[in-house]
Amino acid sequence: MAFHKWRIALVSFIIVLAGCAGPAVDPKDETLSLVYGYVDMTDAPSSLEWVSIKKYGGQAGWYNVPAKDGLFWHIGIEPGAYQVEKFGGRGGSFLTRRDHEYLFGTKGRNETAIRIQTPGVFFMGAYKYVDHAGGFWKQGQFEMKALKAPSEKELLQRLIKELEADDEMREYTRQINLAKKRLATLQ
Repeated sequence: MAFHKWRIALVSFIIVLAGCAGPAVDPKDETLSLVYGYVDMTDAPSSLEWVSIKKYGGQAGWYNVPAKDGLFWHIGIEPGAYQVEKFGGRGGSFLTRRDHEYLFGTKGRNETAIRIQTPGVFFMGAYKYVDHAGGFWKQGQFEMKALKAPSEKELLQRLIKELEADDEMREYTRQINLAKKRLATLQ
């Protein structure tokens, strides 16, 4: 059992590391899109530290991205069909702290599914982790509930601030400009 816990911790670390240290995205590549979403983990046994966005249909692939205060994004997604496959983070008290991994729901397409045909800005939605306690002898269950707040507009405003404030992200002027154009269309 202890080996299994270490394996989950190692896989989670590699996923986060891959998302942070993946191949560099060319700021001038006009074929790539900015994709973002939000997960409220207030009722979850862990925080949100990473999200795995899976490409489905045709050639499979993944984008593993870090999250900050529930907001996740990637500035260089290629055309294709995608959805959130899983997400996770660390949780528990000092003595029981461990990695948690959650499947969003991948038997077919889930609510986060998007199709990128032309480059742009794509919102995967805002969701809340809703816990359904399993009891003493049962594993806990959860569901992902769509949220109306924060809105796409609020999250896009926050994302633009994040991109402009980060020295490394600031060079992605094309994506920032696409985000500002999208923001101007939102009510």
